[in-house]
Amino acid sequence: MNPANYTSVIRRSPSPAFGSNQQDEDDKEEGRVEIVVNEGDSDSDKQFLTVSSNRQRHNKERSSTYGSFTSELNNMANIETVVEHSINNMSEDMRHNTENTETEDSPNINMRRQTSYYTPDMEDKFRRKLKFLFMDPCSKWRAKRRWPWKLCLQVLKIFLITAQVLIFASQRSGTVDYFERNRLALKHIFLKDWEASYETMPYPPAVGEYAIYTKQNFYDHVNHIIAQYYEIPSIAIGTFYWEKPDGNSSSSNTSTTLPKEMVMCKKYYTRVNIYENKTFIIDPDVKEVCFEIKPERTPNGTLVPDIIKYLDKINHTIIFDRFLSVEMKMLFRSYHLDLLTQHSGPACFKTELVVKFDNGQRDGQMVVDLTTTITESECTGKIISEDIEAEEMLLRRNMTAYDSFVMIIVILSAFLCLRSVYRAQKMRKATNNFFLKRFGKKLSCSDQLEFLNLWYVLIIVNDILTLVGSSFKIMLENKRFSSISENYDLCSILLGVGSLMAWTGVLRYLGFFAKYNILIITLKTAFPNVLRFMVCALILYLGFMFCGWVILGPYHIKFRHLSTSSECLFSLVNGDDMFVTFSATQTTNNMIWYFSRVYLYTFISLFIYIVLSLFIAVIMDTYETLKHYAANGFPKSELFEFIDQCNDLPSSGRFSEKKGCTLFSCLPCCNGRDPDKPDEKTRLLNHVSL
Repeated sequence: MNPANYTSVIRRSPSPAFGSNQQDEDDKEEGRVEIVVNEGDSDSDKQFLTVSSNRQRHNKERSSTYGSFTSELNNMANIETVVEHSINNMSEDMRHNTENTETEDSPNINMRRQTSYYTPDMEDKFRRKLKFLFMDPCSKWRAKRRWPWKLCLQVLKIFLITAQVLIFASQRSGTVDYFERNRLALKHIFLKDWEASYETMPYPPAVGEYAIYTKQNFYDHVNHIIAQYYEIPSIAIGTFYWEKPDGNSSSSNTSTTLPKEMVMCKKYYTRVNIYENKTFIIDPDVKEVCFEIKPERTPNGTLVPDIIKYLDKINHTIIFDRFLSVEMKMLFRSYHLDLLTQHSGPACFKTELVVKFDNGQRDGQMVVDLTTTITESECTGKIISEDIEAEEMLLRRNMTAYDSFVMIIVILSAFLCLRSVYRAQKMRKATNNFFLKRFGKKLSCSDQLEFLNLWYVLIIVNDILTLVGSSFKIMLENKRFSSISENYDLCSILLGVGSLMAWTGVLRYLGFFAKYNILIITLKTAFPNVLRFMVCALILYLGFMFCGWVILGPYHIKFRHLSTSSECLFSLVNGDDMFVTFSATQTTNNMIWYFSRVYLYTFISLFIYIVLSLFIAVIMDTYETLKHYAANGFPKSELFEFIDQCNDLPSSGRFSEKKGCTLFSCLPCCNGRDPDKPDEKTRLLNHVSL
């Protein structure tokens, strides 16, 4: 039977499994199939239709026994059989003629096998699943009565993490303050003529660098350091004690206790000869020699530090033409006792002190700097007051329990977010497969990215940082890690960034409200345009930065380094400290002075009046576009146009399914058959068998 020679009219009422459950008397009549056969059909085709018609009449006679559902099922089978038989018996020539020939008496009917097995009811279910996926937590609660665990955990986590950061910041500030004040105290003790003005950070700086300029000044500073080191237990206010040669510390302040000797290390060129006839010979190889300093004492025990005599005694000299640097290394023990406020108890520290005389630039100025490396060391002791000791133990246990509870909360939060990300990706694959079979095309890249919720990724990263930071904090409080500044800095970075991301994640839930999501939507929409604009502005900015560094660096304190040049220009863009930037140029070269003025005026005018204004205009243009969309509707992609065809409200009850588990539904004991899995024929047959 040639499909081009007949016209078939198929009328069928929707099956009860396809949506509506209401039946009336007319539904029985709407289930028949009417096929009109033209004269051009072959005898075999007519015979086949006759058999099909007889089968249809036979099925109608059995309808009194099986009901209207059996008739509906048989009609569907007859239609599929007729169409399948007709298509399978067509030859390639007949198909070609059917596709390319059309006449007025025999209109062309393109018949093809439908590749999609999705029925209207299945499409509705799929739309509801997609709509539920992109709902906010409140709508999901109204749709399926599932408690918003992630929302509650995020709110609880905000308060817990914030309190944890406050507690850790107070503890860290005490330790860091101790390290900083300890270093300043050692500078006042060991650096000759050190003043408090060197400790301040005014801008422009009121004083220059701490440095020496004569040979005698160098020897005086070295002698001062030697004298102070061997007298520090008796002259220092703080708890500074020597490290004894056997590795034990000494708390005695008498001169009979022998400390561990000071070590001097000098770096110098192997050979440097400069002659008066304008010639020189230099060997660039650098050598380093270290030796202990043991100053002489008078018969009555008085210390007599004289570095020149001591160097001659051990056959060492300092030749300033070859001299690069000298480092004087010392080792102390100190104790942090703070029982007036709640603290983790007395702490013992080992301080490695280095005083460096830097002559590497060989410009006539020898910069002097003091650095300390403080590490916590083991020590034994006892607090006489049992109340204070019990209070310290209770405080430490409570903090460990609190940090452990925070770790449990962030692990649960990360688990729920990972589960949501996994389900979204699983739904993305199912949606892509659905569009491919139903519409013959895949989802676009932008639509597929909608299934990746970056807010969940942000929360997962936040949970990981908080988890690692909390475990690090427990180790520091229980003395498992050394209480040095580096460990505290690492822990503070982990907890601080985790807290920042936790607070940023709250914007996700504010974004569900139309009056609060202006910032989020504006940033999201304007980001591509802002990124393209920033690329162009950055190229121009880098040109000014390198130009200012190269030309003004030797004459301007703000352009002395590449990093400070960038910071100076960025400050100028924001209108900060303009007059000082103009007046800080120190040069007698008129060409450099005039260039600095032209350079600064050009940069300020270009970036403040043009670049910054255009940047704001890009943001405002996006904001105006969003206001227009808010009034007239946002443009929708194919995915959300498909989802919007579902008009079911969250409170309609169409989204609810009977499932035993919600929070722990991923466990094997809670996994059952997916209620949304299409099995209409099974349900229909089961209904008919009743």
